[in-house]
Amino acid sequence: MIDTQLEKIKRRLGITDTDTQQDDLIRDLINDAESYFKVLTGANEVAEKYAFIIRDVALKLYVRKGSEGTTSESVDGYSVNYTQSLFDEYLDLLNRDFNLDDTSLERKGRVMFY
Repeated sequence: MIDTQLEKIKRRLGITDTDTQQDDLIRDLINDAESYFKVLTGANEVAEKYAFIIRDVALKLYVRKGSEGTTSESVDGYSVNYTQSLFDEYLDLLNRDFNLDDTSLERKGRVMFY
């Protein structure tokens, strides 16, 4: 049986299957990650091959819970920095698949002078 996103995220966070206290929150984060993905890419659905991106972004959202807007913080030698976009590390892949950088309008060619 293929694990659901919820089960995989709970396993990575060390939450047991019987502990359902965080399930609604994790589902919300998965939905938010999917919505963000759709807005970013213009896709109507999230293809299965991008499930790992949704899972990773949902995990980032979970870890950032309570400090979503933090760009830099340092307390007693512990430092926290967050990137602007949750999808930054996947942009090369998404650019390739969805032409997000608008290079689809560019054309290669050559000029001939007579």
